[in-house]
Amino acid sequence: MQASLHSPFRLAVIYGVLISLVSIALTMVFYMTQWSSDLWTGYISNGVLFVGILIFVNHVNKAMGGKASLTSLFTMGLLAAAIAIIIVASATIIFHLATEPPAGTTGNLPSDGGRMSEYSTYKREGFWIFLLGNIFVTNAVLGGLAAVIGAVTVKRNQKTTDAR
Repeated sequence: MQASLHSPFRLAVIYGVLISLVSIALTMVFYMTQWSSDLWTGYISNGVLFVGILIFVNHVNKAMGGKASLTSLFTMGLLAAAIAIIIVASATIIFHLATEPPAGTTGNLPSDGGRMSEYSTYKREGFWIFLLGNIFVTNAVLGGLAAVIGAVTVKRNQKTTDAR
């Protein structure tokens, strides 16, 4: 049996990859402009995930002819969020390892105008906490919240619990 173009699983993969590519592109732009250490840049990347999942849930409901259940919409939203989180986390780890300077060559570089240097030992040691806290936990919470809000908004007058 051939999968249709608008299969919910296929849409989850497409939206998960698109959301992660936009987040990675924004991260690269922030890194190149040396704004990556500012807090507001993380809010923008988290907002991309949140809005992307909301749009995705709406698209899945339309692709299923408006007959998707609240549970299936929520599950598809979580799936797309998980795909995006895994890709962004993988790219972040690869980027961190690729830009890590050789051991003992940086020392503790001074900060530049109130910003901590990317190669500072303090910044490099805090990477794994950042990865766990911001990439996994915050994005998982926002992805789940967006999936719930999107599913409830799309199916606010639901009369059945299953898709027909």
